[in-house]
Amino acid sequence: MNKLIDLHSHVLWGVDDGSRSINESVDMCALAEDSGTGTLFLTPHLMYWDRAEELFDIRNEKTEYLKEVLADNDIELDLKTGFEILCDDDIFLTKYFNPYTLCGSKYILIEFDFFKTTLEDVLSWCSYLQSFGLVPIIAHPERYRFMLLDGKCVDVLSDKGILFQINAGSPAGMFGDTTAEFALKMIKGGFVDFIGSDAHDIRARNTDMAFCFDNYPYEADNGFLYRASYLNPLKVIQNEDVTVQRLSYFSDL
Repeated sequence: MNKLIDLHSHVLWGVDDGSRSINESVDMCALAEDSGTGTLFLTPHLMYWDRAEELFDIRNEKTEYLKEVLADNDIELDLKTGFEILCDDDIFLTKYFNPYTLCGSKYILIEFDFFKTTLEDVLSWCSYLQSFGLVPIIAHPERYRFMLLDGKCVDVLSDKGILFQINAGSPAGMFGDTTAEFALKMIKGGFVDFIGSDAHDIRARNTDMAFCFDNYPYEADNGFLYRASYLNPLKVIQNEDVTVQRLSYFSDL
């Protein structure tokens, strides 16, 4: 298999609830490389649009410094940039999203409040993003209450052209049995377009995606892993269309 492409991480230090120091960031990058990741997206949380430009500059400055430190330490990891954008109704006040997409592509990584969000909210926000020619990628859909309560939401969102990125640790039980079961159903139905570490530290939520794969309750299909952790992320980098491969309706699983 080609080296993994990790679409979602909080490796940059001091910008959100992820890495706490440059040393931890370097350790997380070293672990990613050692475990088979070749490309790592740096996607800090973007939660407040009035801070977006400031955070954009901070992210870029720290990314360039991290690249220099990695080179000095002979860590050969390709770093890409993006954000994990928290969606709420404030998004309707924004009309310029290009700096905040994944490496300048048409793909935009989004998340929501885990407990208060509804399907109608998400459809509204995603429709607004799509009106700008963007392709929304929902981060960790297996962790939202509204989706866990009604699996039909997966079908509705997928039919609207919205893509999904699960956390590598979810099917391995990192976030509990309910989340694991939901993530495994998404895999079975072909609803996982991307896998990301969503790494926040060097300990439990780290950058070792291969370890997570090895601890899935059954051996994951190599074709699925290839698409979700290499081929589709590569299409994001190249700003090409991702071809979805749904195998059934989620609600039928």
